[in-house]
Amino acid sequence: RTITMKFNSRRGFTLIETILYTGILSVIIGSFLLILYNIAGHSESSLRNIDLIDQKQFIIQKIDWFLQSVAAVNNPTAGSSGAVLSVNKVSYASNPIVVDLSSGVLRVSEGGGGAINLTPTGITVSGLSFTHTASPNETRVRTVMTLTNAATSTTIDFVKIIR
Repeated sequence: RTITMKFNSRRGFTLIETILYTGILSVIIGSFLLILYNIAGHSESSLRNIDLIDQKQFIIQKIDWFLQSVAAVNNPTAGSSGAVLSVNKVSYASNPIVVDLSSGVLRVSEGGGGAINLTPTGITVSGLSFTHTASPNETRVRTVMTLTNAATSTTIDFVKIIR
């Protein structure tokens, strides 16, 4: 007597299984792409923030240098504020140094020459104000401005004491 067994020889997937697996795979790939997109977006935003912080430090250092070894603050006059800073440095051949704002760009000129941009394209400066206070013992110049790029903005507010 022979025993014959019937095997259900099913090869491949059914249509339902194929649709189900394709759907699961699509969700996994879509999630992965969304994560990559978010990482790339945050990376670009972080780079813009770093660039703005670098520009802030650069401007603070430049204005600090302009206010070192100052013989006279020409503008703004003592007790006033203005959007233009003009100083004469001790033993400096290119006096006066003038810092101003033109169409959102911070500029500097020396010795009456043409202005040079201190801020690059893509960064806008607003709210520029220099406040000059003087007492018998010291002179102070307060600098306030806001830097803005496509991602964020930051404010510069510092005081330089000139003795």
